[in-house]
Amino acid sequence: MKSLVELKISNNHFKDSIPAEIGLLKILNELDLGGNELSGTIPEEVVKLPRLRNLNLSRNKIKGSIPFQFGSDLESLDLSGNFLNGKIPPSLENLVRLSMLNLSHNMLSGTIPQNFKRNLVFVNISDNKLEGPLPNIPAFLNASFESLKNNKDLCGNITGLVPCATNHSGKSKNVLRSVFIALGALIFVLCMVGISMYILRRRQKPKEESQNVEEAQRGVLFSIWSYDGKMMFENIVEATENFDDKYLIGVGSQGNVYKAELSEGMVVAVKKLHLVTDEEMSTFSSKSFMSEIETLTGIKHRNIIKLYGFCSHSKFSFLVYKFLEGGSLDHILNNDTYASAFDWEKRVNVVKGVANALSYLHHDCSPPVIHRDISSKNVLLNLDYEAHVSDFGTAKFLKPGLLSWTQFAGTFGYAAPELAQTMEVNEKCDVYSFGVLA
Repeated sequence: MKSLVELKISNNHFKDSIPAEIGLLKILNELDLGGNELSGTIPEEVVKLPRLRNLNLSRNKIKGSIPFQFGSDLESLDLSGNFLNGKIPPSLENLVRLSMLNLSHNMLSGTIPQNFKRNLVFVNISDNKLEGPLPNIPAFLNASFESLKNNKDLCGNITGLVPCATNHSGKSKNVLRSVFIALGALIFVLCMVGISMYILRRRQKPKEESQNVEEAQRGVLFSIWSYDGKMMFENIVEATENFDDKYLIGVGSQGNVYKAELSEGMVVAVKKLHLVTDEEMSTFSSKSFMSEIETLTGIKHRNIIKLYGFCSHSKFSFLVYKFLEGGSLDHILNNDTYASAFDWEKRVNVVKGVANALSYLHHDCSPPVIHRDISSKNVLLNLDYEAHVSDFGTAKFLKPGLLSWTQFAGTFGYAAPELAQTMEVNEKCDVYSFGVLA
C-alpha cells in the first residue's frame, strides 16, 4: 500500500471520516474521494502529502475549516459541495504549482487572500459567504460571474459584482499630502535616476527582448494533471506541428479538434478554441472554455469524456481529452460504410451509454448538471461502440429548489422547443434531446 500512486474511489457511498492513515502513502500523487458521503474534518496528514498533485474531496459532507498547510506539489484542489466554514487559509497563496481551485458551495467567510500566484488558471468560489475585493490576477479577473456569485459582499471589476469602494478619511488625506510634499523634494533626484535608467535600458534592449520571450513562455497558464505541465504543453504543440491541418480530425463552432500522438505512446484529442476578435463572442468563448473545465474536473463517469488538462494562453487556448478511436456518432451515421456495420445491438449499447451518463449528471451530481446540447455530434465512441458524452461548453449547474434561466443553447433539431420560449433550464431539456437522439 505504501507504494500506491493513485487512489480513486469517487462516486460511491463511503461514509464516516477520511482515514488519517492515507497520510502514510508518501508517494501518492492523486487522491479522488469526490461524490461520497464522507463526514468529519479534513486530516492534515492527508493534505500535507509531499507528492500530492490532485486532491478531490468534492460533494461530501465534510465540516470544519480548510487546513492551513498543504503539500507544495499540489496542482488541483477541489473541496466544493461540502460544509466547510471559516476563512480561506493564506497558505494557499504559497502553492506555486496550483492551477485549479474549486471551493464553491461551502460556508466559507471573510476575505480572499490577495497574493495567489499567477500560475492559477481556474477558480470557483461561488455560493459561500465571502466578502471584499478579488485578487488582482487573471484567474479571478477573467472568471465568469457563475464562479463568483452568491457570496456576501464580493467586489471587483467583474460584470455582476459591485466595484470596490475607496474611502479616504481626513487623516489619510493629510498623510497623502505629506507624502506628496516629501516626494516633491526628491523630483530632481528622481529625474536624474530616470535619465540614467533610460540610457541603461537602451543599451540592454536586445537582452531584455530575449528575456521577454522567455517570460512569455513561462506565462503559459496550463494544468495537465498527473503529468509535467510544461513538458506536455511543448509535446502537444510539437506532436501537432503547431496545429497543422493534417492532424485535424474534427471542426466545431467553437474550435477544431486535433489528434496528437505523444512521444511516450499516449494518444490524446486536443480541442483548440478559435481566436475570436468580436468582444461579445470572445466573452461567450471564454465562458464556454471555463464551463467545460469546471464541469469535467468535478465529474467522472465511464460514459463521459475524460479531460486530461487544459491550456490558456494569449495566443490560443486548448483542452486535452482522452482520444476515442470510434469518432462521433454523427460521423458514423452519415457514412454509408460505417452505418451499415452499426447494427441494432451496437445502437442500443450507445443509447444505454448516453442514458447512463445523463442519469449520472441529473441525479448523482450535486448540484445536478444540465448538458444542454445532447446531439449525435457530441456523442463519441470507442472501438467497442461504448458512448461517451462530450462538449460541456454550454453545461449549467442546476441549483435545487430554484428556477434557472439562461440564453438559448443547443443544436437545432435536438433542442426542446419550449426552451426557445421560456429560457428555463432543467433536466427535461436533456431528456427531449435524448429522445431525438435515440
